[in-house]
Amino acid sequence: MLPPARDIPLASANVGTVVSVRGSVVDVRFDDRLPPIYTVLHTGHEGRIVIEVLAQRDSRHVRGVALTPTQGLARGMAVQDTGGPLLAPVGRAILSRMFDVFGNAIDRGPALTDVQWRSVHHAPPPLPPMPPPPLAPPFGALPPVLVIPP
Repeated sequence: MLPPARDIPLASANVGTVVSVRGSVVDVRFDDRLPPIYTVLHTGHEGRIVIEVLAQRDSRHVRGVALTPTQGLARGMAVQDTGGPLLAPVGRAILSRMFDVFGNAIDRGPALTDVQWRSVHHAPPPLPPMPPPPLAPPFGALPPVLVIPP
């Protein structure tokens, strides 16, 4: 199953070319504009190979890690910039469910409804304030011990 697709107008399509593939590390060249870090790229047959940009090497090259197998990926193949980050479902509907890295349900449960899709690199929610810990007695002070003679 493919990750949730975002509709990209053809006018804003940013297409690059695979320069090198070393295992799951892929270098891509973009002539128009460089995708930002954490952007998702699609390539391969029907866009099934998903790459996340992790570094901008220079003004035309990015380095990313493939999140799917790179079998069949070769130099010179076209790469589509999605223009957005990797998304994951958020909400009460995901409690007690299992998902793959792309947010697809893998627990054979019903399809997701009433969820928001947020970036996996989204800042975490703030922690609620915690009460201060109870005061401990100073070191060396022991509780009184009753000694009763027999």
